[in-house]
Parts: sequence; structure tokens; C-alpha cells
Amino acid sequence: VPPILLDKQFSDFTPDITPIILAAHTNNYEIIKLLVQKGVSMPQPHEVRCNCVECVSSSDVDSLRHSRSRLNIYRALSSPSLIALSSEDPFLTAFRLSWELQELSKVENEFKSEYEELSQQCKQFAKDLLDQTRSSRELEMILNYRDDMNLLEEENNNDLARLKLAIKYYQKEFVAQPNCQQLLASRWYDEFPGWRRRQWAGKFFTCVFIGLLYPGFALCYLIAPKSRYGLFIRKPFIKFICHTASYLTFLFLLLLASQHIVTTEQDRQDRQGPAPTTVEWMILPWVLGFIWAEIKQMWDGGFQDYVHDWWNLMDFVMNSLYLATISLKIVAYTKYSGSKPRNQWEMWHPTLVAEAVFAIANIFSSLRLISLFTANSHLGPLQISLGRMLLDILKFLFIYCLVLLAFANGLNQLYFYYETKASDEKGKCKGIRCVEQNNAFSTLFETLQSLFWSIFGLISLYVTNVDADHQFTEFVGATMFGTYNIISLVVLLNMLIAMMNNSYQHIADHADIEWKFARTKLWMSYFEEGATLPAPFNIIPSPKSFLYLMCWIKRQVCKRTNSMRPDTFGSLGRRAAENMRINHQYQEVLRNLVKRYVAAMIRDAKTEEGLTEENFKELKQDISSFRYEVMGMMKTGKPALQGAKASGSSVESSLAYPNSSLKVSPGPQSGQAKGKSNRFKITASILKMGSSTASPRPPEAFNGLPNGLLPLEPDESPGDKSGQRRNFPKDITDFGLFQKRHRKEAASGEEEISRKMYSLSEEAGDSGASDAEEQDKEEETKFSWGEMVEEAAVTAADIEDAEVSKSGSELDKEK
Repeated sequence: VPPILLDKQFSDFTPDITPIILAAHTNNYEIIKLLVQKGVSMPQPHEVRCNCVECVSSSDVDSLRHSRSRLNIYRALSSPSLIALSSEDPFLTAFRLSWELQELSKVENEFKSEYEELSQQCKQFAKDLLDQTRSSRELEMILNYRDDMNLLEEENNNDLARLKLAIKYYQKEFVAQPNCQQLLASRWYDEFPGWRRRQWAGKFFTCVFIGLLYPGFALCYLIAPKSRYGLFIRKPFIKFICHTASYLTFLFLLLLASQHIVTTEQDRQDRQGPAPTTVEWMILPWVLGFIWAEIKQMWDGGFQDYVHDWWNLMDFVMNSLYLATISLKIVAYTKYSGSKPRNQWEMWHPTLVAEAVFAIANIFSSLRLISLFTANSHLGPLQISLGRMLLDILKFLFIYCLVLLAFANGLNQLYFYYETKASDEKGKCKGIRCVEQNNAFSTLFETLQSLFWSIFGLISLYVTNVDADHQFTEFVGATMFGTYNIISLVVLLNMLIAMMNNSYQHIADHADIEWKFARTKLWMSYFEEGATLPAPFNIIPSPKSFLYLMCWIKRQVCKRTNSMRPDTFGSLGRRAAENMRINHQYQEVLRNLVKRYVAAMIRDAKTEEGLTEENFKELKQDISSFRYEVMGMMKTGKPALQGAKASGSSVESSLAYPNSSLKVSPGPQSGQAKGKSNRFKITASILKMGSSTASPRPPEAFNGLPNGLLPLEPDESPGDKSGQRRNFPKDITDFGLFQKRHRKEAASGEEEISRKMYSLSEEAGDSGASDAEEQDKEEETKFSWGEMVEEAAVTAADIEDAEVSKSGSELDKEK
């Protein structure tokens, strides 16, 4: 080995690349399996924010090597073959590794694309592994398994725990997988098995009918939760329809309140602390029901999961606005009792503020209905695109606010001394909302408003003029105002449009996955136990709630330690046995999925390389067909060659081409034993060592089908086979293509006779000058016969049968 190759500086890999890491990088299943069976382990990387001595020292010595080493380890850990072979739960490993890589891409921005690619690879592996499920039992076993199962505790084994974990880790490919969606759809339409096959009119009237009857279903559930109608409302699809109908009723009440249809007093508009109207009293139970539902959701799911959902934040804002409205109305009702013309009220009057807050809350309540679009396949992708565009708008507003503050500060500084006294004059309006706009840049707040409304073309250019004859100041102000419009309208606004277009295109490219993931989150919220009754029925205490309350009070007051009978060993044993059985079944399903995945991976690899078992069979059949074509042609040309040998002169042979004769001039027989081995000897020895696995075919069947396959022939009798052996050439000279040719040199007449296999061009060259031109023309359209036979003889070494091997050995003995 050259010394330069032993130097680690010239090595193909860095020192941290071990054999198993290299095998994982290439996803070589066989090598990874061999190394794992030998007990080779993979180094586990530390957290990216780890402050241990090893990480700190490694980063201080060489930060690049430390980062590259971490990347190499994660690239190996994300190998599908390594996860399938080394992980006890490949799904859980893929979920956590994908999430960790996604978080790592946000920290190490230098390798962001690499980590995101590895994260996507783990997501795709989990999806491909789920593709291998073949029955609903296997699918339910996978989606219902809990990774935190306790053998001694009673668990709910039908709550789709693994699917919830996939949603938590944003495994969109896994959730949107067709098998998973089929199971969810079957549970969603549990009460209506043929729902998807119905016409849209039937679906619409069914939903309307159930929505109108939701108060009756809610009362049945309150009175008898285990009755037929009480259990009917607990179905996910029915629960969704009832909640939607309740929310539409709430929006209808808001519409009535905004139109002031129900009024009791004519002078209500001048009353400073008016009493609530009938519609407002009807709205109050819905508001309390929404608040109670949000509190229960936060209590059950946790605060962290609650704030991660943007719709929950919107609900929080909406409920806060309604609470603020109720509080302000109470303050106004208790503090202000008399009537006074509205135009004489103070600016921050509680009633005025309450009306403004209530109007904003109405907007949020109406927009909250967009979340229901997720259930529809046509409106769902649009709703997701709208949510993604809101993120782009927030990014744009950050840059726009910076530009706005910069120009507002400059224009306010320039026009601060030119404030007009329009406000001092009676009947004069001051500001940009006047018919004649003035004082657009007199204060910082007024300047911000002026620059904002200028985006929509609502500010005229004459606001840059001043009363004094200061043309330079006017020119500078107009230039600054024009520059702001160029930056905000031409640059920033078009940039926002491009960002929104990019976000929409991204959602459109992955519309199916994004919509199915969002729809699954909506469905899972209704699969959960609890929150069965819609508002306002959820604030009514049920008998079940009273029972739970009494049991809790009893435990708190009595403080009896033996109030609950402890579980017996028998019940604990049965529970542990059941949990162990479920765990064993899950592991069995995982093993089957991994085996199928590995088989599919190997099959796909062979397909990509273009090498399949069918290709080898076709190649073997083509070689066998070609071999028997050669043998048939050799049988056909035997009499002509024997006649040529007897006459001792040059004769014409129609061995391969009946219409184009070949000149063959046999040489004299020689008894020298020390000549060089000709090609026939080599060919005969190869045939002698040939395999006998190929099925024999008659030599006459050299005329194959157009696709290269041979027609099927009936089995031959033993007599035909023996005759075939008797007719086989006994002497080497019977093969016309392997005639011996002697050439003696003029200087030494005792030279050894060289044995040579001639091609068509060489044999034609010896026939005379008269045939040279004709043979040259034939060379352009014909194959080299000697080379063809040589290739056929060498190739047939792997598939020669026992009969040809025996005949070849007999020929070698006779020679």
C-alpha cells in the first residue's frame, strides 16, 4: 500500500466515520444487519444545547469537526435500514428523531437543509412502514398502541394514542397515509356506514334535520346518558353536527343584536347605563358555555398544548372581549342611571367602550366559523392557505413598521413647526379626515396615520405644502413622501404579494397532505371523551356530574384511606396479562411490517438497477436458444464440408447463408502433436466443463419466435435421443468452421502448422483475387462467423447440458 494512502489526511472518510456509520449512510441493509448481529453499537449524540465537559471541549477545540461529527451521526441514525433493524419501536423512533432533527435545523442554521432532509427522510420511513399494513386489525394495533403503557394500570386501548403522538410530532405524511385515513373515516361515520355514497341533497337534509333536533338530543343525554339517544349524540359525526348547529344559533343571535330588532324603549340610545335586552340575555348562556368549554379543554390537554393551537388563541381573545363587554355594561348600568344626549357623552364612556369591544368580538365570532371549512375537501385547502398567508402578513408588517416609523419620524421633524391653527377656528376640521386635509404631519401619531392611509391613495400631495413661502422645505417633504410611497407600494407591497403567492403554491403542491392533516386534527377533537354537549347545555350540571361531586366531597371530608377497596392480586394479574398480550401482539405486527418493508426495499432496489429474476430467466433462455441455433447450422452444413474434404479442392459452403456461398479450402491432415492449441480445443474444454442445468432442445429448433423465445416442442423418445447422439460429428474435421489450415514459410519448411479459426473475411481473402471485391461487399452486411461461433461457445459454458458435455469429451478423446 502506498504510504500516502495510509495518511489520514488523504483518507476518503473522516476519523469519526465507523463501519456501521458508513453502512448507514449508504443504507446498506445486509452490512448493517451483519454489524448489528455482531453487537456493533451506534454512538448517541448529545443534545444541541448540552453543556457537558465533552461537548464544550470538543466545540472549543474544533467547532467545525464537532458539528460535522454530529451531522454524520444523525445521518446514520436516520437510515431506514438501521431504524428497522435496531429499534424496538420503529414508529416511535422515527417520530422522535424527526422532531429532534427539525428542532436541530432551527438551531444550527448552517446545516439547516441537511437536517430538514433527514427529518423528512424519517417521516417518509414511518409512512412507508405504515403502508405495509394489510388488515384493519394490524392498523388498529399500530394506531392504538401506547408507548407509556403500564402493565399494572388499566388503559384505554382504543383511543388512537399513537395517532395523537403523530399529530403532536407533526408527522403529516404518516397521518395522511391512506390506510390511516380509511380507519379514521370509518370511525367518523360510524353511525352512517353508507354516508359517502349518498347524494349531496340527502347529506344536506340529514345534517339540517339533526341540527334542528340537537336541543332534544342534549336533553336526552342530560337525563339518561346511557339511553339510545344519549349514546347517539356521543358519536363523533353527530357531535360535530350538534356543535355546529349550536354555533350557528349563536351567530344568528349576534345578528339580531346588531340589528336592534328587539327593543323595549325608544330612548335607549340616550340612556347611559341601559339594561340588557332580551337578545343579549339569550347570548349570555352561549358565552358562558364557550368559556367553560375552553377551561375544560385547557385542563384536560394542558396549557402548552392549548396555546399551540391558533384557534384556541382566537377563542381566548373572543371570550375575553365578551367578558370585557359584560363587565363594562355592568359598570355602566351601576354607575350611570340617567339619560343624556349621546353627543354629549365623554369619549371613554363605559357604554361606548362596551359597544366598540362588542363589535370587535362579533368580527372574531364570525371569522371563527372558518375553522369548520376544514371538514370540506374543497374549502379546506383554501382555509389552510389563508392561515399560512397570515404568517406572511405578520413578517411583512415587521418590516413595514420599521419603514413607517423611519419616515414618520423624519416628516414629523420637518413639518412640526408648520402646524396650522385650524382647530382654533370655529367650524374648522383638523386632520386628514377632513374634507380639506391639513396638519398631516404635525404630530407623530397624525404622521403615522397619514403614511398608513397613503398606501390606499387617500392622502393628497398638497398636504406637503406650507403656508410660508418655503419652497425648499416643500420640495424635501414631497421627496420624502414620494420615496416612502415607492418603498411601501412598489417594493414592500409587491414583496408581500410574492410571499403570499409562494405560500399558496406551497399549500397547493401539498394540498392533499395538508388538508388531511388539518382534518384529522379536527376529527380527533371530537373523538375525545367529554365535551359531548354543545353550548349552552354544557353549563347545565348533569346527574353524572353530581355523582362525581359527591364522591369527591366524600373523599375529602371523610379522609378514609380504606374507602376504596384495593385491587386483588387476581385482578392485577389479569390486567398485567392483558397488557402483556397487547404488547406481544404489537411486537409481532411490527416484525411483520419490518419484514415486508425490507422485502419491498430490496425489490425496489432491484427494479431501479434493472436486474430482476425475470431478466435473468430471459437472458438464460436467449443464450440457450442461440446455442441451439448454432448447433442446428453446424448440423445443416455437415455433408457439404465432408464433400469438400474428399475432393481436396476449394468448394462452396452454404452453412450460414444459403444464398451466399463461402469458399472453404481444407488443409492436409497433420499428425504433429506439438502444435499450438487452436480455439476449438479451448471451446471443447469449456463445453466439457459446462453446466447441465439447461433444458435440452432439439438442434433443429434454431428458428425461434420474433421475441427470441423458442416454440414448445413435444418430448422426444429415447430412440430419437440415441439417434441424435449417433448423428453427432465424430471427428473434429466434420466441423467446417474449424478446418485446419497449413501455411509454410519459404525460409523454413519444417515450421509447426498453426491452427487458426478464420473469420469470413479471412476465408474469403484466400479464395482468389476474383472474389475479393464480392467478398468485401458481403463483409458490410454479414457478421463475422468465426467470432459469432466463438462467443456462442464461450457463453454456452454456463448452461451446457449433460449430453453435449459427453459428446464434447468423446470428440476430445478421438482427437
